[in-house]
Amino acid sequence: MHIAHRRIFCSAALWAAGLGTSFAAEPTATPIPLHAFAELPAIEQPQLSPDGRGAVMVQTIDGKGYVVVSGFGEKPRIVLKSDGDKYTIGMVRWAGSRRVLVGARFQEDRRGVRTFESRLIAVDRDGGNLKGDLTLGIQQGNAFERARRVPQFQDRIVGALPNEPETVLIALDASAPGQPDVYRLDTRTGRSRLVQRNLGGIRQWMADAQGEVRLGYGVTRTVLRVMVRPPAAPAENKSENKDEIGSGSGSWRPLMSYEGTDPAEARRLALKPLGFDADPRFLYALAPVDGRDALVRIDLQDPAFPRETLLADARFDVRGELLREPRTRRVVGFDYRTDVSRVVYWNDAARQRQDALDRALPQRGNRIVSDDDAGQQSIVLSVAGSRPPQYFTMNWTNRQLVRLADTHPSLEGLPLSTPKRIALTSRDGLALEGYLTLPPAREANAKDQDKAVPLPTVLLPHGGPASADTGRYDYWAQFLASRGWAVLQLNFRGSIGYGQDFREAGRKRWGLEMQDDLADGLRWLVNQGIADARRVCIVGGSYGGYAALMGAVKDPALYRCVVSFAGPSDLRDLLSFSQRFMDYELGAEAQIGTWWGDRDKLRQTSPALRAGEIKVPVLLVHGAQDAVVPVEQSRDMAEALKKAGHSNTRYVELPLGDHTLSREEDRVRVLTELETFLKKNLDENTDAQATRGM
Repeated sequence: MHIAHRRIFCSAALWAAGLGTSFAAEPTATPIPLHAFAELPAIEQPQLSPDGRGAVMVQTIDGKGYVVVSGFGEKPRIVLKSDGDKYTIGMVRWAGSRRVLVGARFQEDRRGVRTFESRLIAVDRDGGNLKGDLTLGIQQGNAFERARRVPQFQDRIVGALPNEPETVLIALDASAPGQPDVYRLDTRTGRSRLVQRNLGGIRQWMADAQGEVRLGYGVTRTVLRVMVRPPAAPAENKSENKDEIGSGSGSWRPLMSYEGTDPAEARRLALKPLGFDADPRFLYALAPVDGRDALVRIDLQDPAFPRETLLADARFDVRGELLREPRTRRVVGFDYRTDVSRVVYWNDAARQRQDALDRALPQRGNRIVSDDDAGQQSIVLSVAGSRPPQYFTMNWTNRQLVRLADTHPSLEGLPLSTPKRIALTSRDGLALEGYLTLPPAREANAKDQDKAVPLPTVLLPHGGPASADTGRYDYWAQFLASRGWAVLQLNFRGSIGYGQDFREAGRKRWGLEMQDDLADGLRWLVNQGIADARRVCIVGGSYGGYAALMGAVKDPALYRCVVSFAGPSDLRDLLSFSQRFMDYELGAEAQIGTWWGDRDKLRQTSPALRAGEIKVPVLLVHGAQDAVVPVEQSRDMAEALKKAGHSNTRYVELPLGDHTLSREEDRVRVLTELETFLKKNLDENTDAQATRGM
């Protein structure tokens, strides 16, 4: 604990020290230590208190999580800690300037199904008045109500009340599973009051800046809908009874409803609400425009709910977050990503603040992640290329910029690689993009590329599969490149960010065209003279682990070895497992196929059922506590390979491991296993492997 306090003091003390910054990386001849890549972020979620007199953040020391509160010039104080094993720290936020809310996350069994759970804890900024049973009163109800259930998620804060800083709006499904009501919750006393009953099928709620619950997102079987409660016009808003549920606004109306399994309806009607303006008349959302997600603004006081397109891109989906003016909560800009990260403002003062940041931190991506209520101080997240992010504080009165902390201090000053964006065409004419990360030494000698020999290569497909690689810091890719291997991360069909047609092209195509895209990307890399065709391994986690296993089945001549972390291996069993959860038809079934109707295709695209066709070495790693892909998927794959007489399989099970490697010990173990396995199979060029072809 002495070390923990010392490290916390050293990082948080930067609040009071005007230390300069240095970004130059000095090359080193020795490999970067493995543990530097495996470390969890040293700091996460830093937030200024509303009065600007301090900040709360999550710090990780030796794999354990600490909620730390620091005042300017004061010694930081640990107000809560987790063991990093059973409990982890999820959400942290202020409730006023004296109270801190913490969401504790853990895994539990519900009726034999492993699930994620969360609980809400409140504590004063000095560590006193801790209350860990905030929602108990809501769960118990009263003598006139039927017995209530224990909600799975208890930290879903919907909004805040401007005039009651220590009271929040919280969504809890204490009455019916998956159908939360909204309550006002006093974070000091635990007293609560119902403010919005569920409308039927509502899963998520959103409040406006005034603390009025104004939007609900729901699913009924496979029909998705968004309900809104438009603000009443000033002359119509005569209610002064603030104890009345829904006072001060009009009645609930449907804003959007469509059949989720119908791509044509989704193309026209899909909507992802982002938030309300300071004037709750206007709602911002992402919605399809010409087949790609765009930023739109919806006028809720117009009965037709017209949409104004504010930001769209001809090639990419627009994804991002609203930017607000701290004092008024007006939306003044959008921090978004298409092919690269951008920030756009439609407010001159906000744009000038951004320009000042960019001048102070040139050639970096900078964005404000937290402000005090007066707008005098900000916390800034700053990223240099693909390096790990850093946090700074900006005092707008004297324009003093101070480095707060690095997310990965062990990597500061060490040479990392810069992923290069690539483009190619699949065998059936689909435009594909991805990122190529070369070893730092190879990157440093880029001018001699014409003389360079092809590199041993790792094909690293992402998970999801409804996800995408972006070229940002990726500890797997950077670790692999640091060991001398080229790394290819291809956004195959089904990845997000490239429009609805591209996403839909991956629907129910696991192990088919999605797999072909990966093979096409690898062949492209070989033809460019970058990858050594005789020394390629395919490595992935979750869906990427499945793609690695399926690659060894479908394209055995391409790969020298296979690594699957938490990868599905039997799609029929995966569908059976997924039926235990809500929205099965919109999730697993829509993406993979139906258990009965697609059973023949599922057999052909299940690596565990074709284990006898795998001839290359296989490394399987899985966490026993995985609540997303059950550990039985890797256990069964290992057993299938054994029965098929496969003599070069290693199966590693992490007793406390989960799907995201949230424990630092597990990250160290996985990277250690990965390095040992790949060194043996990529760097040892045996004659038998040298005869393999494309």
